[in-house]
Amino acid sequence: MQTVAPDNDTTPALTSSGSIVGSGQGRRRRDSSSRKSQQAIGGTATADARPPGIRELAARLGLGISTVSRAMNNRDRVDARTRQRVMAMARKIGYVPDATARRLKSHPRLRVEIFFSPYPDPHHNINPAALATIGALHRRAEARGIFLTMREFSEPGSAAGATMAADLAAHVAEQVSDVIITYGHFHDDTLAVLRDGSVPAVCLQSLPGGPRQIGVTVDTKTAAYRAVKYLAALGHVRFALIAGGWESLHHRGYIEGFAEAVNEFRLISPDAWRVALSAANINEEGAIRALAPLLALPAEERPTALVFGSDWLAMGGLRAAQAAGLAVPGGVSLIGFDNVPAAAELMPALTTFDVHHDTMADAVLDAATELMENPHAPETPAQAVRMVHADLVKRFSCAVWGR
Repeated sequence: MQTVAPDNDTTPALTSSGSIVGSGQGRRRRDSSSRKSQQAIGGTATADARPPGIRELAARLGLGISTVSRAMNNRDRVDARTRQRVMAMARKIGYVPDATARRLKSHPRLRVEIFFSPYPDPHHNINPAALATIGALHRRAEARGIFLTMREFSEPGSAAGATMAADLAAHVAEQVSDVIITYGHFHDDTLAVLRDGSVPAVCLQSLPGGPRQIGVTVDTKTAAYRAVKYLAALGHVRFALIAGGWESLHHRGYIEGFAEAVNEFRLISPDAWRVALSAANINEEGAIRALAPLLALPAEERPTALVFGSDWLAMGGLRAAQAAGLAVPGGVSLIGFDNVPAAAELMPALTTFDVHHDTMADAVLDAATELMENPHAPETPAQAVRMVHADLVKRFSCAVWGR
């Protein structure tokens, strides 16, 4: 067995077609009691006149300060009608909810809000790749003077059906932000309120569903193809894929690219080895459960190359291999996707694909700026989708395999 040493070129570049070539925090436990987090970015000037405060806003409405505060911050226990009243009065008197935003009032910036709905996880963890992406968006927004906020839909049912649609409709009606970024696990019908183009939207890792929308996606199909090709060149013949389902654009690309490469190189990968996890199982625990029966097969009948749709799934794959008594990469080789910081710290360090989170964040913010500055954007179907390309990062979880 020969472990393959790193040999990487991950310099980002921009192709002539507008596609982005080239560039992660570890997972965190989320607080399920919080529905919204906000970070104000940019702006340093102050207004000459003192802006109205929350006490004046509450007095005009005849409401308690705590009720107004919860309404402004989208907290629970405030009904939609009260929230709309508060937002309407705030707009009427020129109230802006925090000191940073008040400074922005005299020197307006592009206002962008992320609507983030993480995939469900039994331990309330969030995919570390999503955290890396959100961190990059905040970082790049700050550098560009963009006012960026985020609303997290993490409560059960908050990102689906009538609940999410009502929140979106209220947001659209109140014109809270100039552009919305949708990111995460949303149902198509949930986002229907955005399809009339009343609020421009950037669809991160999903396709646009209406006018005034731009999709920014990652080319996972090419990455999956390259992952299989790389492992096949190391001598592997028996391949398994652990990814999400067809309904996810990200994982759909992985399913397609994997199948194309397996067929082209005439490799062994029966349907039972191509695992499409449900949304509730796209996490470490889901990968462990899916792999347990495959890795329990006799040595000559089990897969030796495991391709994962994310580093998070690959982390579960590493644990599954260890539980099965298989050395990595001696007994089985693993390759992930995302290049989150934790991937380099695993034992062995994980071979993966770097999506260059800062570069992707810039693509998203470029799209948001374009939507705000050009009322006709996107002007052509080709301009409605921007694609980020990932680079292979070779580490120590893959090894040469004897046929």
